[in-house]
Amino acid sequence: MIIEILEREMSQLDYLLIEHVKSLREKKKWTQQVLSKKMGVAISFVSNVESLTERHKYSIRHLALLANAFKYKSVSKLFDFPTPTHDKVVLRIEVTKTVESKSKKSKIIKSELKEIILLDPLD
Repeated sequence: MIIEILEREMSQLDYLLIEHVKSLREKKKWTQQVLSKKMGVAISFVSNVESLTERHKYSIRHLALLANAFKYKSVSKLFDFPTPTHDKVVLRIEVTKTVESKSKKSKIIKSELKEIILLDPLD
């Protein structure tokens, strides 16, 4: 097994939206696959967005799909969280991988967010 630290930079708004949608999904006791189906996207889409080791994010198009999935009359309901204080964040993620000796390919078996570094204050 290999343990390494990955750093992913994204907008703080993207990060907060991902975490908020995850919270909404968990309150409804939906799996990532259920939300993906309700949105009409690939079954692995929400999993890829929430993993943070991937570079997937929700786009403008996905906002309407999410609002519809949660039965919101307005997309603005998806933004019921505090306004970002910074433009960007760097996420430090500890990743545990296995390596198959024949193919030398690695597979992530565990990832854990270790630190959020705030960049570029908005004030």
